[in-house]
Amino acid sequence: MSKRTRKQKRKQRSTPLQQIKNNNGKTKGLPTLQETEDYIREHNLEVINPLSDFGFKRLLASERNKDILIHLLYAFISEDTGIITDVSYLPTELLGIKKEDKYVRFDLYCKNQDNDRFIVEMQNGKQQHYADRLRVYTSFATVQNLKPGDDKYEHVPRVYSFNMMSYNLQEFKGRENFFWKVCLKDDDNEIFTKNTAYYFVELSKFAAQLGTIDMGDERNRLLYMFTNVVYLPKKEINNLTPMQLRFYEECQITNFTDMEKQDYVKSLMEYPSVQEMVECERDEAKEEGIQIGIGLGIEQGIKRGLQQGLQQGLAQGRSELIHRMLENGLAPERVADITGIGLDEIQGMVC
Repeated sequence: MSKRTRKQKRKQRSTPLQQIKNNNGKTKGLPTLQETEDYIREHNLEVINPLSDFGFKRLLASERNKDILIHLLYAFISEDTGIITDVSYLPTELLGIKKEDKYVRFDLYCKNQDNDRFIVEMQNGKQQHYADRLRVYTSFATVQNLKPGDDKYEHVPRVYSFNMMSYNLQEFKGRENFFWKVCLKDDDNEIFTKNTAYYFVELSKFAAQLGTIDMGDERNRLLYMFTNVVYLPKKEINNLTPMQLRFYEECQITNFTDMEKQDYVKSLMEYPSVQEMVECERDEAKEEGIQIGIGLGIEQGIKRGLQQGLQQGLAQGRSELIHRMLENGLAPERVADITGIGLDEIQGMVC
């Protein structure tokens, strides 16, 4: 599919309510409740898109849902950070030393029980110097937490940057992997420091390979929800893991307040469809030679992946980590909350 075709496809399928926009393409404040309900009904909206700015923050940046955030961080980066039992949300805007200095604003910023910092971003629009932007972000998060007189640098916090991308990063172009870890290494490929690391998830590449991906891996189960919860067939709900079901329920628009519905509809009308970006980038990934399982349609791929997940169970390494959590004194109920694994299975490991 050519770039022109992808743009035409995106334009044809984008249907904002033009009558409540001004000349700059921005909505005039919030749409009314009636306009909001009309939009939801017209577009048959039942679940939010967690890849949108509003959906991403509502799902991960609230005390109510911090168990989902903990589970996401646990699944992707706990091998480096260790067990994450709790997170505290921090202000997302960090100021410079002087008024005229640069400031930064994160999508989500938090710390764990060990005072490690986590920057969590959902990047929808392509940015030419995104890697340099992340260097600035992690530098701010590091410096802001140093105290005057700490010249021995004993208390420099560890900072981890976790980035979900709706497009294919230029730095990883032509490579099949959709999850990347980047850290500082020496000429012998030995890690120089693990205290700052960057993690990237290219959602479009994940979508391109969905038919052949191992859905027994908890990382893939989570990415499946991020990219497919909008399209999830009702008949598949009973096959979801406890954490996937928790994710699904939090995306239900029926659970929103009127104000949240208005905020969500406003975000949909102001920005291009994120799902379209993922789909177009997915097509591009296919064109670059990503193998996705010949002959498998997306629905067949999803069904096969879920069946594989049910059959394969927990990987050995994950089982060992759960045992360590139990040995460190965490209650089975808490372990179940963090991992998304059923309490009965956790309790079975205690015996």
